[in-house]
Amino acid sequence: MSGHRWIVRNKEEAQAFIDYILEHKGAGITYEIHHPTRTNRQNNGIHAYCQEVAEQMAAQGLDMKTVLKEGVPIVPTKELVKEYMWRPIQKAVTGISSTTKLSTKEVNEVYQQLAHLIATKWGISVPFGKE
Repeated sequence: MSGHRWIVRNKEEAQAFIDYILEHKGAGITYEIHHPTRTNRQNNGIHAYCQEVAEQMAAQGLDMKTVLKEGVPIVPTKELVKEYMWRPIQKAVTGISSTTKLSTKEVNEVYQQLAHLIATKWGISVPFGKE
């Protein structure tokens, strides 16, 4: 019985899965719930978002040292925004270090936290989903 996989996206698929469970209720099968990992579109969205944040920070004269620590100015880049802003919030919110391991829901949770922070602190508003 190993190797069966069910993806439930609607009521009919849910009913088919329930029927399967009921048909095999005495078979000692263990079921697990897995949330899908982030999509390629979300991955592109993370990178586009970080790029746009970096550009808006630079346009306002903000550098990474101003944003993160006082010191020598460092021009913001997509990579720096992702590594020093997105990833720490991601780790705090989800406990996950790699963006490849994020569920679709978790990508949105990280975005919401970061978007709120930069909007409140620096008045930067960047919508997610631009590729």
